[in-house]
Amino acid sequence: MVLNAALGGVGGAKGARRVGAVVPGRDGLKVGFGRIAGPAALIVATAGALGGVNRIYGHEAGDRLIADAAARLAHALPPRGCLAKLSGAKYAVLVPAASPEAAHDLARDLADAMAAALSGPSVDPRLGLAWTPSLQPGQEEALIAAALGALDRAKADGAEIEISLLDDEAERDALGRARRALDAIRTGGASIALQPVVAADASKRILFREALIRVSGSSGAAMPAQDFMPELERLGMTEEVDVAALSLAFDALARDPSTRVSVNLSGAAMTRRKWPEAFAAFAAAAPDCAARLIVEVTEEAAIARAGAASSLFALIRKHGAALALDDFGAGRTSFRHLRDFRFDLVKIDGGFIRGIDSSADNQMLVSALVAIARQFDMMVVAEFVETAAEARTLRGIGIDGFQGFFFGRPALVWSGPDSAERGAAG
Repeated sequence: MVLNAALGGVGGAKGARRVGAVVPGRDGLKVGFGRIAGPAALIVATAGALGGVNRIYGHEAGDRLIADAAARLAHALPPRGCLAKLSGAKYAVLVPAASPEAAHDLARDLADAMAAALSGPSVDPRLGLAWTPSLQPGQEEALIAAALGALDRAKADGAEIEISLLDDEAERDALGRARRALDAIRTGGASIALQPVVAADASKRILFREALIRVSGSSGAAMPAQDFMPELERLGMTEEVDVAALSLAFDALARDPSTRVSVNLSGAAMTRRKWPEAFAAFAAAAPDCAARLIVEVTEEAAIARAGAASSLFALIRKHGAALALDDFGAGRTSFRHLRDFRFDLVKIDGGFIRGIDSSADNQMLVSALVAIARQFDMMVVAEFVETAAEARTLRGIGIDGFQGFFFGRPALVWSGPDSAERGAAG
């Protein structure tokens, strides 16, 4: 275990450890990385109450809070654990951990230790945990970045502990897919798959089609967004994908003047210039297509970027396009945002739809979501409808439209010269 001289002599059984007020920086972690092999966890801990303590009691009280929390972390360290100050009020604990579950248990012990102050303000522990099945040389920064990302999620979600799993092989695969997707988009290898959204009444007429981005994978087959978008979202590099999907959606609208198409917009693109500029250019060149376009945003993206969303939504409406709130019910939309944003339609998250025919709880929740949507004059679509029983139940609740494999799979439309698979299921 590596600690600053101020913690001098710390080691052995927990009760024998002496604790000081200063813990070293990342240099201390380097020795720990050198000593631990095999599965391991890096836990980044901070005090969620620090900001409030600084404001109410002053920064000296905040400094004492952090010092006391660090001391309790040191006392709670398991054998072979390493504690170091990472930056500011963040402390890193590197420990052997045989599994993610074991790592989470260790993090829980550390959180309990941090919270065990006998007097003074509550620490309100926040911990981000990264676990790897095999700690490798050179993995330090990746593990720290993963733990910091988990800590950010813990703060955003109000959770005490969040975990990220770091697997070198999986990481390389994810990065490889992300690069292939960007390369395909830049060389014209992107396409879309159009999935129908049908009316819930007996006509089952197509209300619109959702455009789902596809790119050519390493085997030549179409690679769906779920294979590369999570990594691009993690890296903040979704803008090119969103612009490509928008361009292809306008192409589809131009080919069929009778259809309406929806396209997804990621949170990252909402705060940048490329997508709004591309949308304005496409809409100015083809106003009839813009009038048949629906832009879908998730609750999480819209609320997290409410300021940028307001101006972007105004631009979208200025050109006659409609707005849809995706994954309704799964995020943190407030009534105020529903009132202010005035979406034209909402798509209820599939987590409430699957098995709704046999779930009284989901029936009640979906009924409430429909009632809220009706209050704001929003059309309601149910996602992931996969059985006749689900459709019957949803029709009884008053859903306007259905989307799911029971009513149609995504049909692939290639943008390039090879149209052999045009119309195939995506």
